[in-house]
Amino acid sequence: MKKLNILLSALLGAFLFTSVQAGSLGIGVTGNIASVSADGTETINGANTGTENSVFSATAGNEFMYGSIYMEYGFGDSEVLTLGVAHVPYSGDINSKTLSRTDASDAEQLYTAIQSGTVKANAAIDNHTTYYLELGAPGGTGLYGKLGFAQVDIDVKQTNSSGYGTYPDKTLDAWTYGLGYKGEFGEKGVYKVEGFMTDYDSYKATSTSSNTVSANLDLVGAQFAVGFKF
Repeated sequence: MKKLNILLSALLGAFLFTSVQAGSLGIGVTGNIASVSADGTETINGANTGTENSVFSATAGNEFMYGSIYMEYGFGDSEVLTLGVAHVPYSGDINSKTLSRTDASDAEQLYTAIQSGTVKANAAIDNHTTYYLELGAPGGTGLYGKLGFAQVDIDVKQTNSSGYGTYPDKTLDAWTYGLGYKGEFGEKGVYKVEGFMTDYDSYKATSTSSNTVSANLDLVGAQFAVGFKF
């Protein structure tokens, strides 16, 4: 939260000083294509009789397209420094299909499952908001680097047999890094082409049945933005 407050203060300062600092306010939309990947482990509460299925590992991934809206302020006549905020008004599933697992005791293997039945799970990225800084290359080449701080809701989608318990939704922080090119068209039009990656904090949670899970999440993508500045 401290990181978020610092970036919000910097962004607010940009708008407050527009009257004394040359620059421009820009608004626009983006189209994105991205690939998300995740891996994690779940530890089942209690000691199973036997040696199998007390810790489960899984990987997940998905590719999707999405849009966002943004507002930013570029400082100075050359607008080398830009501060902005972008919001994705959509959600996307982390995995392309729902994961499913069935646990059962095995008398022949002398294995007794503490929790038995079928569990199905997926998760969605929602309310994705990024506060970012773009620093342009000297000489007016249009090239820039981006550093952003993002917050996103992870909405857990889970159905299972009784006894498994469910995991909570969580808000994760993330850092975004990007490289891009910015150009202009007409009198006020601006466009950007950008490649980016987002590294999210780990999702760590305890279910209502005291199972625990830890998962890592990363996003890699490309973006085309078009907007207008005033």
